[in-house]
Amino acid sequence: MSVICKVDGKEFKDEKSLHFALRSYGLNKEKYYHAYYPKKDLLTGETINFKTKDQYLNSDFNDKNNMKKWLKEQPSEKAQEYCKNLLIKRQKDKSLIYSPTQIETRTIMSPSIIFYNKIFDDYYNLCSSIGLKNKFIHPNNSTSQFKNKLTNRDTIYVDTREQSWLKFDIPFEIKTLSFGDYSCSNENCNCYIERKSLSDFISTLSVKNFDRFKNEIDKTKKNNSYLIVIIEEKLTNALNFQYLPHINKKIKATPEYIFHNVRSLIQQYDNLQFLFVDGRNEMKRVIESIFASKCFYNKIDLQLAYDMKLL
Repeated sequence: MSVICKVDGKEFKDEKSLHFALRSYGLNKEKYYHAYYPKKDLLTGETINFKTKDQYLNSDFNDKNNMKKWLKEQPSEKAQEYCKNLLIKRQKDKSLIYSPTQIETRTIMSPSIIFYNKIFDDYYNLCSSIGLKNKFIHPNNSTSQFKNKLTNRDTIYVDTREQSWLKFDIPFEIKTLSFGDYSCSNENCNCYIERKSLSDFISTLSVKNFDRFKNEIDKTKKNNSYLIVIIEEKLTNALNFQYLPHINKKIKATPEYIFHNVRSLIQQYDNLQFLFVDGRNEMKRVIESIFASKCFYNKIDLQLAYDMKLL
C-alpha cells in the first residue's frame, strides 16, 4: 500500500521504502514522526517517546504511571469511556477472541484488570458487552477453593527431567510425566505445571525454542490436559529483565518480543496459563494451592488471583 511522504508529498510504494528514504531528507524515523505526527502525553504534555511507529502512533502516555494518574484525575464517565475504547481498539487491532488476561493487560499500555474493576462493576461483563469471550470468572465470585490444603493421601509427581525440583511437605514421587514438571494424584482435570526460572522462560519464548514450545502445548491440548507455566520471578521484574544482574547480557530478545509471544499464546490456547510469582518458596506454596483446588484453577485467571492475594 503506497504512502505519501509528509516532507515533500512524494509517493512511496510502502512504509519500508519511505523509512529507507528518510535519510535523504536528513531524518530518521523518530524525527520524522515527531515532526509530522506530533503526539503528546495526555498527563504531562511531553512528546511521546518513539520506539516503533505502531507504538508511537498508538500511545497516549509515556508510561503506565502517567496513564493511571491521568485516569484518576478524570470524571468517572470519561475514564470509563477511555478504558472501554482502549479495549475495543485492541480487540479490533489484534483480532482478539478472549478477554485479555491480567498478564496481557499488565504487559501493554493498558490499565490492569484490577483497575478496570475499580471503574466498572465487572471487567468480564464489560468484555462480554463488546463481544469478547470470557475464559474465567472473577476471583471474588469464589475463593474458598484456593484455601484447600493437600493431605498425606495426595502425592505430587515430579518429572524425572526436572533439574531443580521443589521439595514439598506432602508425599512426592519422581516419575516420568507426559508434560511439564509437576502433577498431582488427586482429581485435577489433567493439570500439569511447568516450573521455569526467568532465564528458562526467556529462552522458551525466544525464536529458537518458540515453535517447540507451541508443539508441547498442542500435545497437551490433544491429550485434554491443562498446562500452567509458573515463573519464579515477579512479573514487574520479568518485564525489565534486560536490567537484572542475573540475566545474561548476551540475550538478544527484548521483553517486548517475549511478551508479544506470551500474549499470542494466551489468545490462541484455552488450556494454557502463565503465572509469575515471587521466588521459589512462593512457587512451592502456589503449586500446592493450585493442586488442592482440584479443577477450580482453570476457571480463574491465576495471575489476577495472585495479584489480588487470593491465591
